[in-house]
Amino acid sequence: MEILEEKPKEGMVKIKVETLDDLWHLYHIISEGDIVYAKTLRKQAQRSDSLRPERVEVIPVFLGVKAEKISLHRFANQLRITGPIIYTSRDDVPLGKYHTIAVESGTIITIQKERWRPHHIERIKEAVEASKRAKVMIVAIEDGEAEIAIVREYGLDFIASIRHNLGGKRYNVKREEEEKKFFHDVAKTMLELFEREKIERAIVAGPGFYKEDFVKFLKENYPELAKKVVTDDTSMGGRTGVYEVIKRGTVDKVYMENRVSKEIKLVEKVIEEIAKNGLVAYGLKEVEEAINYGAVDTLLVLDELLKGENREKIEDLMELARNLRANVVVVSSEHEGGDKLKALGGIAALLRFKIK
Repeated sequence: MEILEEKPKEGMVKIKVETLDDLWHLYHIISEGDIVYAKTLRKQAQRSDSLRPERVEVIPVFLGVKAEKISLHRFANQLRITGPIIYTSRDDVPLGKYHTIAVESGTIITIQKERWRPHHIERIKEAVEASKRAKVMIVAIEDGEAEIAIVREYGLDFIASIRHNLGGKRYNVKREEEEKKFFHDVAKTMLELFEREKIERAIVAGPGFYKEDFVKFLKENYPELAKKVVTDDTSMGGRTGVYEVIKRGTVDKVYMENRVSKEIKLVEKVIEEIAKNGLVAYGLKEVEEAINYGAVDTLLVLDELLKGENREKIEDLMELARNLRANVVVVSSEHEGGDKLKALGGIAALLRFKIK
């Protein structure tokens, strides 16, 4: 994400969208009631004589839309903002009519809010910083099975599952042939993703020596790809192995600190504190009480709560917690840490001291 212009007095920020991660951040930045300005295309009916049907012309226009519905279409790589038109650059486009602005990579939009909350500003800063970091791929590989995921800002994006039936004994000639085919398939998929997603590093993980065999194969057959690979030991392959890599902090070693890894570790810390009846509060009532006492060290809020009915109350609590010098972390609902936080009511806090 690139910030092109800021007008604090008018509550306006103009940005350029660069990645799918940017769309995810914008989904959590843009709220109902915000005004979003962008160049877009609008269908316009053209009247003709009674013997011919109406023609529909698509015209380019610069519009301002008051957001009523914000939806992220990840597989289409689009964020769609729908609402009534409150500004138009053309006289023939009527105000008040509904329009959907489709935001994708390369789109320039201006967002106007009545009030920018601290977590909105933080998200924009995070998105700008994230665009400077290396993209990382995780490949969990084990005995003819490979799970490939990309570490995104919102969580893990599982891209591919590759499976081959390798047959019988470990050193069977037919098995070795099948294993080579399997390794080629995994390598070609990795190459395609490196190119398409502009990935810079890959972590190859798994139990035992299998991952080492794969890396040796890469060095012999795909030397340029092998240079971009680091290895990690996990107890299992598959998705479990991918999550193990995150928990072990290997991604952090590849590039300084990763949002997903940090969030999962914090949620795990909350669960540990609950298990030993320690310095923790969870659920809206308990957390609100802890914030009012000034007892909160780190506040965790599930991103879904910032789109729900209690959005303003949650935002007020986040602001109060910050004012009382608490660290506030918005946790993505797209990874297992988010699932666990959701089971706790979507909000939890690590405390400085007990309040009961």
